[in-house]
Amino acid sequence: MKWTNSKKGFWSRALLCWLFSIILLKFDEIDLYDSRFKIRGVQPVTSEVVLVTIKPSDFVKIYDLKTNSLINMNESQDVTDSFFWDQKTWYQMLSQILAQKPKGIGVTLFFGENIGVTRLNSQEIIVFKDPKITWATNTSLLENMSLPFATLPDRSNIAHVEVLRDEDGIVRRLQDTRGFLQDISHAVIDNGRISKDSLSVINYRGLSRFKKVDLQKVLRGDLPKDYFRDKIVYIGTDRTINSQILTPLGTMSKHEYWATVSDNILEKRFIKKGSTWANSLLLLILTIGAVLVITHFPQAVSLFLFFWIGTIWAAFSIWVFDTFYIWIPLVSPLVLLILIWVLYIGYHALRIEKAHAELQQEQRYLSDLEQLKNNFISLISHDLKTPIAKIQAVIDRLDAEKNIPDQMHEDFGNLKIYSEELNRYIQSILKVLRVESRDFQILKEVADLNEIIETVVERLKPVAKTKNVNIDLTLEPMFLIEFDVTLMTEVFLNLVENAIKYTPTNGQVFIRTKETDTEILIEIQDTGEGIAAEDQMHIWKKFVRGRNQDQKSKGTGLGLYLVKYFIELHGGNITLNSDVGVGTTFYVRLPIDPVL
Repeated sequence: MKWTNSKKGFWSRALLCWLFSIILLKFDEIDLYDSRFKIRGVQPVTSEVVLVTIKPSDFVKIYDLKTNSLINMNESQDVTDSFFWDQKTWYQMLSQILAQKPKGIGVTLFFGENIGVTRLNSQEIIVFKDPKITWATNTSLLENMSLPFATLPDRSNIAHVEVLRDEDGIVRRLQDTRGFLQDISHAVIDNGRISKDSLSVINYRGLSRFKKVDLQKVLRGDLPKDYFRDKIVYIGTDRTINSQILTPLGTMSKHEYWATVSDNILEKRFIKKGSTWANSLLLLILTIGAVLVITHFPQAVSLFLFFWIGTIWAAFSIWVFDTFYIWIPLVSPLVLLILIWVLYIGYHALRIEKAHAELQQEQRYLSDLEQLKNNFISLISHDLKTPIAKIQAVIDRLDAEKNIPDQMHEDFGNLKIYSEELNRYIQSILKVLRVESRDFQILKEVADLNEIIETVVERLKPVAKTKNVNIDLTLEPMFLIEFDVTLMTEVFLNLVENAIKYTPTNGQVFIRTKETDTEILIEIQDTGEGIAAEDQMHIWKKFVRGRNQDQKSKGTGLGLYLVKYFIELHGGNITLNSDVGVGTTFYVRLPIDPVL
């Protein structure tokens, strides 16, 4: 049940992150759309589109001196489309272009009622009403439309040049003209056929990317004979009212904008976007992958993988956008990864805190249990000491009687030995309880370590004598040092007693001390049967004895545990070297703390 709830918490957070990233898809399309065009650099465009740019200065000779003065004053200011109308000039320009057989011509300036009544001769009618020329209207709405002066009866040579601006004034999409007059790019390319395209996202390739030629060169015929052949020609200016179009890359003239649209149509470069469902599915896959990463890898590895997942996603999104013109969201996935990381790290922190609290509670429980066990053992041990002492006193009194058989004396002697062993077991348990208590402290005093060893050996000589074991002492003179006399006495008492215990009859025990500049080395060597290699790592644990010794000799399994603990309390260490059938040597190293 606990595991199930944990998994529910994981996936509920993942679902929240996923839903939030879907909401961010709307913002992903606005800001990053413009940024992608700016950071990707200039892109190639079709060579099938040519721009003819008309300037106010091209019409200086057409107007009288007064108008010419006005032109000079307002060269940098916007004027109306009618300013650029001169019937003879347009006739010559269009004749030059048509002579080179272009695919189509789009005039982005509106010439209708704004230029007054226009009378055309037969030659001018042929040129101005050529089916390859598409004239701009003043609007895309049929009911409000003013027709250009050269409109054909079936209106197949007219088109609108209106643009669809977003709320910030930037043109990002092509206006959907289904049911209305079609735009000039589709009209020029499709030769008057009605386009069925829906709203399209424009793929801007850069500013000033198309071939450009000015009006004077066209009129003079200073261009190659095939300059306009099989090309789409857009004629316009950047000096009329509303001739400037704001794009993600900056300001663009109207005829350059429609050239960009034509490039998108001819090369099929309109930006393709997946549906909300498709993008939501991509984000769901990313969510599942991110959750699997963060739940199966350590935190540092997860952070590294998150970084690379985000980097690869961003690179892939940009590459697909530039190569295949497919829009893959970028902000939403990156925000999704950040959200998942933050939420799940917080979730893991809560889990760790909860686990820590549970661990603390368990530790308190174990501590109480350990304390209860220690109290119980201590109580039992203390309660056993008194009956054992009484038993020993009774045995001593009975053994002192003279009128008992010899067999009874022997039995009393054995009982005394057994009671002493039991007393030693109890004393060992009490020592362990004492040293493992939290308030245990060592009491250092200045003493001679050699003297402690000699006292221990003297105390154990009767034990060695019963087995005829010779103790060889080689004690190098040493300076006095500080140590806990009681604890170190217990250390050497255990080590020497074990050496005697495990040395066979008529064996030898060697005890050597040596002082260096930094430490004191004590070696205790016996000629016993040795300790098996598989037992050497475990003999320092509580209640552990060599497997071969469990049945051969008696012991509590606490001696070496206490020895190692006492030595480490003094900052020293103990090691051993043992060969089965040869003997064992214990090496005790204690740091020197000089007494001044």
